Amino acid sequence: MVKAKSRRKPDLVGRVEQDEVNGVDLPIVVFEKWCKGCGICVEFCPQGALILDEAKQKAKLAKPSDCVSCGVCELRCPDFAITRTKKKGGSGNGEKSD
Repeated sequence: MVKAKSRRKPDLVGRVEQDEVNGVDLPIVVFEKWCKGCGICVEFCPQGALILDEAKQKAKLAKPSDCVSCGVCELRCPDFAITRTKKKGGSGNGEKSD
């Protein structure tokens, strides 16, 4: 029986970014290596928390305090370059559970 090789996960998976100013966990992480800079996430962000970094041509969370962890950017990203680190809880009926 041939044993399958175990794959090494990319270093980026599971990483939680830190806000350099406040030292708090950011609500989303943008994996720059995966982002192609299409701007779809920026256009669909209902709070305007994301911008397209001019220098790097990559999506960037510019206003962490404005991000409500709605997940729209994560759903719209065609390259799966965005993930939420703080998921909104819910009871499944549209109401937020505490």
